[in-house]
Amino acid sequence: MTRLRALSAGLRQRGISVLHQLPDRSFDLAENLPDIWPVHDILGITEADAFPPHIATSYRQAFDDTHRNGQDQSFEFELGDGLRRQVFEARLQPDETGVLSIIADVTEARSRDNAVSALLREVSHRSKNLLAIVQSVAMQTANHSTTIQDFLDKFRGRLHALSSTQDLVTESNWRGTYLQSLITAQLTRVGSSHLAHVRITGENPLLGPNASLHIGLAIHELGANAVLHGALAEDRPGQVWVDAQIVAHPGQPADLVIEWQEAGIEVGDAQQQPRFGTLVLERIVPLSVGGSAQFHVEADSVRYRLVVPADQFEV
Repeated sequence: MTRLRALSAGLRQRGISVLHQLPDRSFDLAENLPDIWPVHDILGITEADAFPPHIATSYRQAFDDTHRNGQDQSFEFELGDGLRRQVFEARLQPDETGVLSIIADVTEARSRDNAVSALLREVSHRSKNLLAIVQSVAMQTANHSTTIQDFLDKFRGRLHALSSTQDLVTESNWRGTYLQSLITAQLTRVGSSHLAHVRITGENPLLGPNASLHIGLAIHELGANAVLHGALAEDRPGQVWVDAQIVAHPGQPADLVIEWQEAGIEVGDAQQQPRFGTLVLERIVPLSVGGSAQFHVEADSVRYRLVVPADQFEV
């Protein structure tokens, strides 16, 4: 008796139930039935009276196959209501007097399996999106490069910009990244010494993964050009101001408006803006986030305004 109590306690800890049915399908053993079980007093009755109809049908089929063929059978079923659902795996095997059923609670295991499957699908989806972005950047960079070295220099910078943003997104468990962290990370890449000439003000929303990648690419283009030709070039004391505001609209979700402004640019610098950089800022980034953009390069200033819709960020 002591051994039976110890065995029962061990089964209970592992969420395992043991049932036995006679050839007429009536239960003559029921050990460690879980609380969620629909009928606890099942001795002397069949699966038709012990389970809901859809489970009873599967159970009866598994019993018949096991009893007739002498081969183990298994199936899964769920019990509970909409708020509390548990998944069980039933393994039926024949013995000398009928069919023995080992029923295990596999709710946590199936939940982990579903979570892993969902994560793998998400990783696959985001990886494909990222590869599509890299392919587009590579092709457009090649189209606007004059030499192989020119292509390698520009593409390497843009690839590193995407990689840096991807690191921030991954560290947040794919939630995205905060705008000010993204701006700081991208401008640090093009030259940390220039941050003293950059002022970042306004809101600091959490950008979604898609918005993070594309806005990060836009900041990279603006920063790289400012270092080469604009307000952050070493031979001029220019200033960059990056501001973000949440702009409300009556009866509609609010937008995020990001503005980049440079001062300290000399006459003629406007002609040096890379064509692909303009394409990224005016078309690729706003289309990718579902927003709009305005980009102006003048004799003494650079201004960029990007409007990001509400579905791309969280305040």
